[in-house]
Amino acid sequence: MEDHSILDWISVLGPILFSWPLVIAVVLIFFYRPLFDLLEKFSSNNIQKAKIGPFEIEESEQAYVESLKLLLTSLVTENEFNYLKQLNTDQASTPYDNVADLKLGLERLSHLEFVKVKTAMDQLPSAGALEQHVELTEKGKKYLALRDNLVTNQSSQPDQDDSIGS
Repeated sequence: MEDHSILDWISVLGPILFSWPLVIAVVLIFFYRPLFDLLEKFSSNNIQKAKIGPFEIEESEQAYVESLKLLLTSLVTENEFNYLKQLNTDQASTPYDNVADLKLGLERLSHLEFVKVKTAMDQLPSAGALEQHVELTEKGKKYLALRDNLVTNQSSQPDQDDSIGS
C-alpha cells in the first residue's frame, strides 16, 4: 500500500474545494435568503439605490419614463390631441370647420374609445360646435390626465436637478 500524506490529499482536493463555482455555490446556499430578501425589497419598494458594503446598485427609471412619454405623446396626432383638449374644457363650445382631417381624427379617437360620437361622421355639419357631436369618454379623460402628468413631471425634473447642483 502506498502511504498518502496529508499534503497529497490537500493538493488533490484543494483546487476542487476552493474553486470559484464551489465558493459561489456555498455563498448562495448560506446567503440565499438575505440576498433574496434584499432583491425583493429593492424591487417592491421602488428603491432606486442600494449600498451593500462597497457595492452600490442603482435602478434607472429614466429609460422607462422616456418610453412611456414617447408612447403617450405619439399615440395621437397633434390635431387629435387638440380635439381631446377642446372636449375636456368646460368653456363655451369650440367651433370647427368640417374638414376631412377632423372626420378622420374623430373616427380614430372613437376607435381608441377616447371619444363617443353622437352624430354619424358622414352627417357632420360643415361647421358647428364639436361638443354637440362628440363627447369625451372616461378613457379619454384618463389619457389626457396621464399625458399631462407625465409631460409636466418630466419638464419639472431638470429644474429640480439644476436647483440641487446650485
